[in-house]
Amino acid sequence: MPTTTQDPTPADHAEIRNLLARYCVALDVDDVDAWVELFTPDAVYEVYGREFVGHEGLRGMATAAPGGLHLGGPVAIDLDGDKARTTRNLLFVERSSGEHRHAVYDEDLVRTDEGWRIARCRCRFHGPDGLADRPPR
Repeated sequence: MPTTTQDPTPADHAEIRNLLARYCVALDVDDVDAWVELFTPDAVYEVYGREFVGHEGLRGMATAAPGGLHLGGPVAIDLDGDKARTTRNLLFVERSSGEHRHAVYDEDLVRTDEGWRIARCRCRFHGPDGLADRPPR
């Protein structure tokens, strides 16, 4: 539940950068529960042309996805009180095959009583024709 609107501070920027770093690390160490807690209970995650909704939907998606290394790039943050929009790039290296996927993440964040959380995430993949919902094959 969002708290009272506040002006963005350097602390907001630091907390958001930390939130998105924890996103990558939690996945890299296979801590699905810690990863799910970074999202609001009603969060929507868009990837591969599908939507995964809420903590249970996110948990199901994360447990079914291949493991690997998530290397997140610097994040661009646009703050508006208790809401933020972020864009960041990501390099994923699949653990079993070593296959690389290059992606751009767009996220909507909200300030909650527990801190900043991800309310919506959209993952698009780089390919020969630009960004797409699915990686090139």
